[in-house]
Amino acid sequence: MSSIVHIFSKPRSYYHNFDMGLIGHDDKILLQQDACYDQSNFLVNCPAPLFMLETCALARGVLPLDSITLIDDLSWVDLIANSDKSTTW
Repeated sequence: MSSIVHIFSKPRSYYHNFDMGLIGHDDKILLQQDACYDQSNFLVNCPAPLFMLETCALARGVLPLDSITLIDDLSWVDLIANSDKSTTW
């Protein structure tokens, strides 16, 4: 099964028409930039694991919730390299 890294950089409300059904169980979600502020709303009905870019979280003074994995830049590269493709929304 193919996997996709879905990259979000804005709060969930910005993507008001986004269908979470487009995200599969094998996919991953990466929150960066201002999406870090809205992490709890990205968790709602989310079928895939969530990751948050550490540099973006630190720059915004945000700590990830327990169910979100904080990753550094090298881990971000690995996340993309180990997936079939990535999509930036």
